[in-house]
Amino acid sequence: MSAIFGEKLTFGQRSGPDVRLIVVGDEFYARHETEDGYTAVYDDGLGLFCYAVLVGGAFASSGAPIAGGPPPNVPQHLQEAPVVRQRKRAARRASVRPRTTARAAIGVDRTFGPNAGLLEGRQLCIGTVRGLTILVNFRDLASTVTRADVSALLNDPNYTRNGNFCSARDYFRIVSNGRLDYNNDVVGPFTLSHDRDYYFQHLLVEEALDLAIASGVDLRHYDSRNERIVDALNILYAGQTQYRDNLWPHNAEIDLQRGGVRTNLYLLTSAGRNSGELSIGTFCHENGHLLCRFPDMYDYGERDNDSTESAGIGSYCLMGSGNHLNFGRTPSPVCGYLRDLAGWCDTVISLAEPGDFEATHGDYGTVMKMPTDRPNEYFIVENRSKLGLDQSLPSSGLAIYHCDTLGSNELQEGSAARHYQCALLQADGHLDLEHNVNQGDGSDLFGAAAGVTLSDTTRPSSRRWDGASSGLTVGAITTPGSTIKFTVGGAPPPAGAVARGEAAPALAIPDNAAAGVSSTINIGQGGTARRIKVGVDIAHTYIGDLVVELTAPSGATVPLHNRTGGGTHNLTATFDSQSAAALAGLVGQTIEGTWTLRVRDVEAQDNGVLTRWTLEIDLEAAPQTIHGAAEPKLAIPDNDPTGVSSAIALAGSGAVQQLKVSVDVTHTYIGDLRVELLSPSGRRAILHAQLGGAQDNLAMIYDSSAPGSVVAAFVGQPVAGNWVLRVTDLAGLDVGKLNKWSLDAVTA
Repeated sequence: MSAIFGEKLTFGQRSGPDVRLIVVGDEFYARHETEDGYTAVYDDGLGLFCYAVLVGGAFASSGAPIAGGPPPNVPQHLQEAPVVRQRKRAARRASVRPRTTARAAIGVDRTFGPNAGLLEGRQLCIGTVRGLTILVNFRDLASTVTRADVSALLNDPNYTRNGNFCSARDYFRIVSNGRLDYNNDVVGPFTLSHDRDYYFQHLLVEEALDLAIASGVDLRHYDSRNERIVDALNILYAGQTQYRDNLWPHNAEIDLQRGGVRTNLYLLTSAGRNSGELSIGTFCHENGHLLCRFPDMYDYGERDNDSTESAGIGSYCLMGSGNHLNFGRTPSPVCGYLRDLAGWCDTVISLAEPGDFEATHGDYGTVMKMPTDRPNEYFIVENRSKLGLDQSLPSSGLAIYHCDTLGSNELQEGSAARHYQCALLQADGHLDLEHNVNQGDGSDLFGAAAGVTLSDTTRPSSRRWDGASSGLTVGAITTPGSTIKFTVGGAPPPAGAVARGEAAPALAIPDNAAAGVSSTINIGQGGTARRIKVGVDIAHTYIGDLVVELTAPSGATVPLHNRTGGGTHNLTATFDSQSAAALAGLVGQTIEGTWTLRVRDVEAQDNGVLTRWTLEIDLEAAPQTIHGAAEPKLAIPDNDPTGVSSAIALAGSGAVQQLKVSVDVTHTYIGDLRVELLSPSGRRAILHAQLGGAQDNLAMIYDSSAPGSVVAAFVGQPVAGNWVLRVTDLAGLDVGKLNKWSLDAVTA
């Protein structure tokens, strides 16, 4: 799979000049738009891209080329009906990937890896593999890219031409910890028998292979296991990448018997117009499928019966959208989860016991894992600082993945039954990847932090997918760089906890000296300050000479006493953040670390002693998640405003900080449905309002933290009591059932 996420790309036209279009989709279904937002389709009769119109829910050409203005009454951002999209995907899939017996048994190739997390088929993850790469020109279009250019891109050591980080061979050597040595023989270029337009609808693989064999290529040289199967077949066509039909970059299966050797998997992509357009990203991504049987780490969208699109792991893995980083010249490494599955990690560091750890950037032979009591579910920690192959990542720091070999990066709900195969726990807690907001941003990875940053009670949480504790607590993370130190273990403070410290330094305060004296209290407990009280006991004959300051672990310094009190003897006082405005400035900060009290005497004559001081910090109550679920299996009456209702009683106290509502409804036309949620206090929100047309089934998670979320109205509402979900069918003919639903409320 090679997906495009809204990039602006160049397309050829038979009867006109190249055009620039914005593309979203993959080789099975994609939509093209002009730069001003009008949907475009290629008109084969005209040989031009034209503005699209809808006919029976499907795109058709308006006959108006996009070089001119749009026809009257043609709206922007047209989309085909879901049933049309699904039909086109199925037809395209059947033509490119005819279903073998083995594939028929496992159904649609998902982002799910059915073979212990990997795709089924021949795995060539380890050892020396020799691939065959064939260059082809079209009858009407040739490239100036030479065989030597491509051979250097794929094989040369220390390759950096055109801004590429390395060659494809070195890329796999690096990320595989030297376990995979993948080199390619490059042949051609050969000239195909038709113009480029012909091959949008006719797969060129067999013709290219036959041209190579006719030139003297012996396929037996590309069978490292002596199984009479070609290990790797790559075909690169002339010109810029064409994200249309059969020329969309893809890897697929093709069974061609030649000289007692058969083909298996192949890659088809472009070589570019000239050597300046050569990059390794797409080649490495597709060969990740072809050689290693890595699944895609992004969401296919509706193709796998999950109508909500997400970004999966985003740009943090070659098998997500990371192959596009730096225009494909510095692709993201294969993430630690897939490297571990491929057998590339010689060293496994267990995070099951508390301790201090160090993650080294680029140590691709090591995996740091926190197991759970479920063998398929675990956590992986790795250093993804902006160095080496990670230099183009959107974020820098410690990456923590929640992994489940039985999951699928199609399933973004985060529930026990529907969750990612490898989820990046985004440090900001925004779930932007799950909500398809972006492919990653600057706050995704864990940067320097003194206290606990990840636990059962933080957001994001280290809880298992079923909501149970995993036991993983991560904190004391150092600044991103070649090494990142962090601690594992040490439970976060319970709700309402208090941290205390005391020091009795008995330090003489030098008279009229700017330096003064300092005393420290170390707080080893993690958490966030809700209220701070500082007690001081200073013997002094003129407290109007004194300046007393407190410095928090963050480095922030606030004044407690500043030369007030005149000739009063001794300063014995308690400063409280609830009444002292300056001290209130430290509320909300992480408490773990060293707190410093500094006392200075800034006038002559009088002197004194810092006898004793105390620190008492009330911690913010840790958030808690309250879960409730129901499985009513209620038939929804057809065309009846009464509908059906189901209630979930949540026990607990406090107000909702975040609410997730999961709904599973079977129905043959979800455009008939209205779904609403009623809180115990009477607040009501419409979750689904007769949208989706003829699409089947409604399986959604509504999250109050998502931008514009319909359930954000419940934030601040009391959590305890009966929550009621009501589903009504407001049109005739189609029927369905409310299968199940659940609530997850975060409170404090």
